[in-house]
Amino acid sequence: MKISLIYPPLIFPYKNQIVYSHCIGLRSLSSFLKMSGKHEINFIDALMLGFSNVEKYANGFLVGLETSEIVAKIPPDTELIGISAPFSLLAPIVHDIIDAIKVQLPHTKLVMGGVYPSTQPHFALTSKADMIVVGEGESALKEISDGKDPSTIPGVYTRNSAEREFFPSAQMVEDLDSLPFPDYSIPMMDEYFKLSPRNVRGRTASIHTSRGCPFHCEFCSIHPVYGRKWRGRSAKGVIEEIRYLASRHSINQLEIEDDNFTLKRSRTIEILEGIIDLNESGINLSWRTPNGIRIDTLDEEVIALIQKSNCSSITLALEHGDQEMIGIMDKNLDLDKAFNIIRLLIKYGIPNITLFLIVGYPGETKERFENSLKYLNKVRMLGGNISVCVNIAQPYPGTKLLARCRAEGYIVNRDFDNFLVRRDMTSSRHFVTVVTPDFDEQEVLRRKQFLEGIFSST
Repeated sequence: MKISLIYPPLIFPYKNQIVYSHCIGLRSLSSFLKMSGKHEINFIDALMLGFSNVEKYANGFLVGLETSEIVAKIPPDTELIGISAPFSLLAPIVHDIIDAIKVQLPHTKLVMGGVYPSTQPHFALTSKADMIVVGEGESALKEISDGKDPSTIPGVYTRNSAEREFFPSAQMVEDLDSLPFPDYSIPMMDEYFKLSPRNVRGRTASIHTSRGCPFHCEFCSIHPVYGRKWRGRSAKGVIEEIRYLASRHSINQLEIEDDNFTLKRSRTIEILEGIIDLNESGINLSWRTPNGIRIDTLDEEVIALIQKSNCSSITLALEHGDQEMIGIMDKNLDLDKAFNIIRLLIKYGIPNITLFLIVGYPGETKERFENSLKYLNKVRMLGGNISVCVNIAQPYPGTKLLARCRAEGYIVNRDFDNFLVRRDMTSSRHFVTVVTPDFDEQEVLRRKQFLEGIFSST
């Protein structure tokens, strides 16, 4: 079967934040479909191919191919089209692309997957896509491409499903080692390695080593996509991919994109020891965890290996410096232990430590915010190169936080999560969408600025 896979243009709030995506999810689908030998894949990364095309969009910038250019890159004899919607705020962009494709290729089956249809299937089903996939795409897309009736495939829904209340997810891949590496043969692959998704230049590759999360943080939207069961690739498989990247593509920097890279201690140790061995063989590789890791999965032995394996930067999912707020978030983290882990990271000389923080979270009273400031000042006094990434609380689609905020009347704009209506939101990180008796919009922005100022002055 001839299949076209499309990654859409992306929206950025500022020009200096425009970066590539390494399209790991779509590349995983590409290599998985190719594995059978029955499918020919046409990979269209509209962001990469149109990277120089930067247009004003609402209060941000849209980067990528024009819609007409995307459609022109789909061969007329294509039998199946898959389009990714990796962020809900891209909903109007993806709907517009689908509309244009259906004008040109009205009889070609088109399926939409990604975060948007997984968390907002009712909205996604208003598009002209023939099908959407809720959850992981590999098993579902394989069955679609094999010609199976969509109504019999778990996680696949058509417009006839629009009245459903619940949308169970597609079948998860239980054994991640059964998947091939993400497709490294796509057009312009070498260009991706020149710029990381965090604007770090150099021979950088993004990799995933695990999926899923067994925790219950109220604000997290990972579960509709990857489920609550954590699944990790074997350490051997991870090291094989790293070795391949270093030897075949001269990669010297890794961005490990996992939400739970260090969850299984024995696997973590084996991967770190494998990186140490590779470096001792002359590869000279560094790595970082930009999506954050759980602090309570670390201990001194693991931290010593993190240092020895040439970790250049580690991001910790701290979220708040008040223990009661941690409880409200259902974060399940002991701040005393977190403090000790940060101390050990500094002791072992990890070059860069970033703390994820959230402000404007329902329940963040003035007292709890001040408690957080006291805790963070203690952290700052430890020394080391510590920075913070301060996020404004967002009740993302598919989260328990959204349900609570709606029930308690905390949502500023009732259409805030309907991006088909709200085309003005280019980055949820810069918008206040929750207001409670404890803070208004200006107070949230003040708190964010104050937290950023504490660490910028060190």
